[in-house]
Amino acid sequence: MTTAGCLGGGSGGSNEPIRYLSDRGDSKEVMDEIIAEFEEETDHTVEMIYTAKGTSSDAEMQKMVAAGNPPDLLFDTSTDAYRLQRDGVLAPVTGAVEDNDLPDPVNVGGDSYFAAAMVEPLMAWYRNDIYTEKPSSWSEWAEAAAEVSAEGSMEGYVVQSGQTNNADTQMTQYLWQNDVDVYGGPSDDIEVMLDSDGNRDAAIETFEWIQSMAESSPNGSGWGWGDAIGALQQENAAAIASVGGLPVLTIQANRPDLVEKLSPMGFPVPSGSGQDKWWAYMEGHLVRNDGQNTEGAQAFVEFFNQSSRFYDFILSAPLFQFPPTREQLDSPEVTENEVIQQFPEVMDLVRNNWDAFTTVLATGEGGAPNIVAADAYSEQLFGQAADQLLVGGLTPEETVDWLADELRGLQ
Repeated sequence: MTTAGCLGGGSGGSNEPIRYLSDRGDSKEVMDEIIAEFEEETDHTVEMIYTAKGTSSDAEMQKMVAAGNPPDLLFDTSTDAYRLQRDGVLAPVTGAVEDNDLPDPVNVGGDSYFAAAMVEPLMAWYRNDIYTEKPSSWSEWAEAAAEVSAEGSMEGYVVQSGQTNNADTQMTQYLWQNDVDVYGGPSDDIEVMLDSDGNRDAAIETFEWIQSMAESSPNGSGWGWGDAIGALQQENAAAIASVGGLPVLTIQANRPDLVEKLSPMGFPVPSGSGQDKWWAYMEGHLVRNDGQNTEGAQAFVEFFNQSSRFYDFILSAPLFQFPPTREQLDSPEVTENEVIQQFPEVMDLVRNNWDAFTTVLATGEGGAPNIVAADAYSEQLFGQAADQLLVGGLTPEETVDWLADELRGLQ
């Protein structure tokens, strides 16, 4: 049982309110209840600051810092957390990570600087009435998608490119599917390995396959998450790559007649390959060390995953947001959720691949945090590489060289 003492109540910490910046305005109702529960158990108060819809916490944080009034607590991604840790402005949240048995993607020198609140794995969706038997390899997907496109009513698959998060994640995951080691080395000496040894050949092969799949795709240059979902919803495409159950949740609200025709899957893999590494976003809490109540913010982070309303927060977007631990995934709160029970295939995918889930950040040696990968994602270099290939006319070989050069420019 959490006590006020261990959460900071009566600890002599600052009496200033904890300024909490979040882009999760859609979860305001449940967050108000979690905060009320925290305030009742401690002597802290929390001042919530929600970003404008569509605005990231990071962008709003920069404005607050520039105004000389930084937030104490942020809801953000593990990638942004590592960038801020590098800048020296984060306080550790090691106790919250250890006490709640959380994933620990931003561990530096034995201290944790990010406490995961949720996991959001990439996932693809396809029309099970169009692909009555799901293709099982890259070559099968290229052939089957071409057949769908040839029929003329819709394209077989959506390939996205350009400077968008969706394109960047998609291209990175395809390289992982072909066992390309993009990076190597420890956190303080990351090496770009994309164009070295066998990685170069596998990367070229990957871009060749992407090129072939793009022949059965609408022009996805510059497309974000919603654009691909829209193509599936409007029946302009028979398969897309996205994140978690976001497509089916969106389509269920707008085209419920299509829902039973949609099935989830992992990203296509080459023949003979397994699902070794699966990109999963992690979002959660980080604490700045230059705010007005650092100690209180650390106490809130430790409390959050223990709150009686924690699962209400996660399940405000079921199938899209998953709890951060395998144990929580199997909790009655999750398994008995009405929406989750409608899509057992999604939960099977998540459970069966839980150990493969990783962040793009954890791509240094032995899963060490990798600032080059964090910065590459921020600039969406992998999505840009796809544009160089599909729009700019580079060959697959030239695309690998272009991307390797750009990545080295971040070192």
